[in-house]
Order: sequence, then C-alpha cells, then structure tokens
Amino acid sequence: MDTRNELLTVLRGPQTETLLRQSLRASGMLLRTWELEQVYARPGAEVSARYRVQCAPAERGSAPGGLPGLTELTMIASTVELSAEQRAGMGAVRAESPQGTLHLWVHPVDPELPGLLLVEPDGEKPAERSAPTELQVRLSRALGEQSTVQELQMLVLRPLRRAVYRAVVSSRRGQRVVYLKVVRPSRAAQLLQRHRCSGLIPAIADAGDGILILDQAPGLPLTEHLHRACPPAHVHPLNPRVAISALETLRPEALDLPARVPPAHRLAGLGESAIAVGADRRRVQQLRAGIEAALHQPPGPLVPTHGDFHPANLFLDAAAEHPSALIDADTVGPGHRVDDLATMLGHLFALPSFDAEGYAGVPDFAGRFHAACLPDTDPDDLHARTAAVLLSLLPGSRSPAQQGHYLRCAEGLLRGLTPGDLLR
Repeated sequence: MDTRNELLTVLRGPQTETLLRQSLRASGMLLRTWELEQVYARPGAEVSARYRVQCAPAERGSAPGGLPGLTELTMIASTVELSAEQRAGMGAVRAESPQGTLHLWVHPVDPELPGLLLVEPDGEKPAERSAPTELQVRLSRALGEQSTVQELQMLVLRPLRRAVYRAVVSSRRGQRVVYLKVVRPSRAAQLLQRHRCSGLIPAIADAGDGILILDQAPGLPLTEHLHRACPPAHVHPLNPRVAISALETLRPEALDLPARVPPAHRLAGLGESAIAVGADRRRVQQLRAGIEAALHQPPGPLVPTHGDFHPANLFLDAAAEHPSALIDADTVGPGHRVDDLATMLGHLFALPSFDAEGYAGVPDFAGRFHAACLPDTDPDDLHARTAAVLLSLLPGSRSPAQQGHYLRCAEGLLRGLTPGDLLR
C-alpha cells in the first residue's frame, strides 16, 4: 500500500479520533463525539476529509460565548502541505504519523478559500447581526441595491477547492434567493468566463476574494422531474431530446477556454482512488483495461461542452418541455459531445442506487436517453466513456452496495448491455 492509500486509511479509521482529540486539546477543547462526513481523494492531488465533531471546553467557563455545554464544529484533515506561517494564521495543527503528515483545522478557515471567512465571519445567524457584514456590503454592491442576508445555508464544502451556499437576501423589493460560490481567488476570472457561455447559465457577479454570486436557476432540476415520476397514461413521458438540446445553447467562445479532462482520460488516477476506498483491485484493473480498449480516438470534433452535464445540473420548465437552466458551469469548455452524454448517462445509472422506489421511472428514461444518443455516437465508445464516469463516482459511494452497483453497471456496459438490461 502506498503512502496516499495509507493516509486514506488513517482518515477513515479509528486513528482519526486521536488526531481530532489532540488537535482540539491544543485549542482548549475536549472531543466528545465525531463523525466522518466525506473523504475527498482527487487523483494526483491532496487527500482531505471532513468531520462533524462535538466538543466541550476543557474548563467549563471557557466555552465560546461564555456558554457551557457542547459546541458543534466542522473539522478538516488534509495531506496538503502548510508552512509554519500558514498554520499559525489559520490555527491549524500539524500531526505526524508513520503513514505521513496531516494538517487539521476548523472550518471556515481554509488556506485556499479566504472567502469562507467573509461568508461565515462568526457564529451568529445572519438575521441576528446588528451591523452590516463585509459580505452584505459586497452583496449590495454587486446586486445594485442595499441587501441584507436573512438566511444562509451551506450546501457544498470541498476543502481547498470550493463551497456553495444558498442565501436568502432581502431588499426594498422583497426577498430573493442567490447562491454564493466560494472558490480559489485565482480561478474567479476564468469561472466568470465559463458562466457566460450560455443563456441558460444563471447570471453571475464577482464579490471579490473568490466569492461569486449566482442567480437562482428557474425551473426544476431533472432529478426532481425524475423522482417519483409516475405520469398518467395520457401524459407524454419526458423527452430525452429536451435534455440534450440544452447542450446546443453553449456558445462558440467556450472553445477558447481551457479544456477539462474527462473521466475516460483519467483512468489511472480514478482506478487508484477506487481501490483506495475498498473496490476490488482485480475488477478495477480489468475495468480500466476494458475502457481503454473500447475508446475511440478522437470521438468526434471539438465542440462547446458543459463538462459536468448530469441530472442535478440541468433544469427544465414545469412541464419538462424545455430546458430552463444549466448550473455548475465551472467546467464549460472545449470537448467532445459524447463525454457530456456519457456523464448524463452515468449519473442516470447511479440514481436508482440512492432511492430505487423514488427513481423507479429512471430505467425507462435512461433507456430512451441511451437510444437518443446512439445516432450521434459509437455505441462501444459511448459505453466505455459511461463506464469511466461510473468509475469516477465510485470513491464517493455511500455504501458497499452502491459501490457494487457502480462496478456492476460499468462492467455490464463493456459487455454491450443497455440500461434496460442493467437497471431491471
């Protein structure tokens, strides 16, 4: 086992408790409970984990705000390298182990995402603040009117990479919902370009320090249209061409942006990550070899692509007759249409493993979506790229059963099986 995999084992295992306990003790807190929420193992990059912990002050009178009792925190442990100056600035703790070096810190500090401290500057709820925060000043400037944050909910946190918040903002015109995306400041300018490559992508504004403000997307995500979708016989089933038509709105200027490497061309790293979380090494290696053998090079002309075209990122109108929005446009750029189609198909294979009863209609839609893709793609190439998408999802699987589902579907695709065969 290499160092990376050994550290992954540490982040997932019982040694974590010792690391969290020692880190909190350095801040005068005692660990009471902890729970692993997510591990992030990006191929070729750092490995990080997010934990929910409950702790109490070592001395009863020293609790935050002077209140005794338990405090809930989000803590991060990561293999990222930090200098002594960075550790001091963010209150991080360096932990040495036989497997390697880890750094631990408490959210919202982050060495790569300074905007987090502007979004979450203290422990108060937004509505309880007596004076405008720096975030509210910047929101007001970007939105063109005096605005107050009434509610704030963190939806996504990927340490060192990005965070997404849902904010309810009030002004003279009433309340509205916006989304705050916190990224590395060095990425903000390029992300602004990517988000302006389709009329379906919600409007975006730059609030500085890597904080981007996005309008709420109109319509409903495809995931909601598909969940418990049991229309009466006289209602036409959802047309897969409606979903595919959203890709036609991507503008030619996307071709001038840096390309995203699709899963089919990151197989070595994806395979390592899958094995690190417990997938059978032999099956993963055979899957990699099968994908590589079936790929067509190149699979077609370069066209504008979304790069992460899956059911939660595509919104349709209430009748599901027209696409209404494309969100999460961070990966818009040049690529091959088949990779966008494979991304959608791979995530459709995944949906029933989250809620088989709720997504009972997905096998039918996945079969029709697959059929709609075939006139413009080679079946073997489409299947191989879809299998690569499933391999990319495997490290984030929630259970051994879900992991097995991803592997079984990917292997079946390489044998020429269809959604109708695999999702019965």
